[in-house]
Amino acid sequence: MNAQTLTQTIRGTVVDAESKFPLADAMVICDNQQAFSDEYGQFSVEVEIGRKVVAVQLFGYEPKSSVVELNSAKQAVIRVELTESTVKLDEVDVVATPRGDVKNEMAVVSARKFSVEETNLYAGSRGEPARMATNFAGVQGSDDSRNDIVVRGNTPAGILYRFEGINIPNPNHFAIPGTGGGPVTILNNKYIQSGDFYTGAWPGEYGNAIAGVFDLEMRDGNNATPFEGSFQFGLLGVELMAEGRLGKQKPNAPSYLVLGRYSTLSMATTLGIPLGTTAIPNYADGAFRLSFPQKDGSKLSIWGMGGTSNLVIDITGTDGDIITGDFEGYGSVDRDQYFDTHMGVVGATYNKRLSPNSYVKSGAAVSRSAIHALNN
Repeated sequence: MNAQTLTQTIRGTVVDAESKFPLADAMVICDNQQAFSDEYGQFSVEVEIGRKVVAVQLFGYEPKSSVVELNSAKQAVIRVELTESTVKLDEVDVVATPRGDVKNEMAVVSARKFSVEETNLYAGSRGEPARMATNFAGVQGSDDSRNDIVVRGNTPAGILYRFEGINIPNPNHFAIPGTGGGPVTILNNKYIQSGDFYTGAWPGEYGNAIAGVFDLEMRDGNNATPFEGSFQFGLLGVELMAEGRLGKQKPNAPSYLVLGRYSTLSMATTLGIPLGTTAIPNYADGAFRLSFPQKDGSKLSIWGMGGTSNLVIDITGTDGDIITGDFEGYGSVDRDQYFDTHMGVVGATYNKRLSPNSYVKSGAAVSRSAIHALNN
């Protein structure tokens, strides 16, 4: 009897790191399977599921490898940025490139690039960037119950979050005024492409930062199929994600991506499952992205993300009697407490190639955040 071999498809786009222009005829190798990118820089290769290394090579560019966690539930979509290399025919130069170079060439020290895979591999990261960063030198988590981070002794409130080139409010549920973190993040590594983390000496464009910077990019949806979905049930939430192609099938077809998450404890309460207390943290968050590639290599993207959360500690009960047994350890037991937070941002970005060595990226967004606290 032979065991069935489970396979899945890795799709992606190869682009120039400087101009963001698609690169054709790049060789892609994974598990002895080989493919080449088309005129739009897109490729696909089918391999067995598991943790895979995708190697990309193209003459005139430095080779690059990416790690992909491939499962049978959905295809993996990646983007590979290649850096031009100088080749001298009369001699051979061997140049070592440090691992984890950031995309911003103005940052020369105290900067680290991280991938989605790293947010899953680092111990205690829970799939989010802030907790993952506590594994870096000079970064310390302030409390295991929250993802506030202390960078080289600076205040956690000085952390700047940038999403798609736009400064955004604190992207965490139950955020407290004057902090840069929270117990549960609104961000989700299922729609993050990659990110840069700066602990000091960051470029001038991050002028509002005091302690550190997270510069995050959102990925496009999978435009090779009309629909692809995934469902996940975990301690931090119940997630449902859908992505796919908009319109007719073509190499540079528009794509969509939408994701929603709801608190697992809230769902358990709705189903009547006793949890030992009525002070249940309720939260929900989501994100979406619509991408419209153009024939000239430019791309328009419309995106958004946000979340809402609330917690009610009602000690008086329905009959007016004081009940404290259920709320010991959650807060003060001499008053009713109501706390809720809201955060959201919607924006659009446009990438346009100006020349083989330059491009322009413009964007606009509107954001809102609110925190309400009441003691009665």
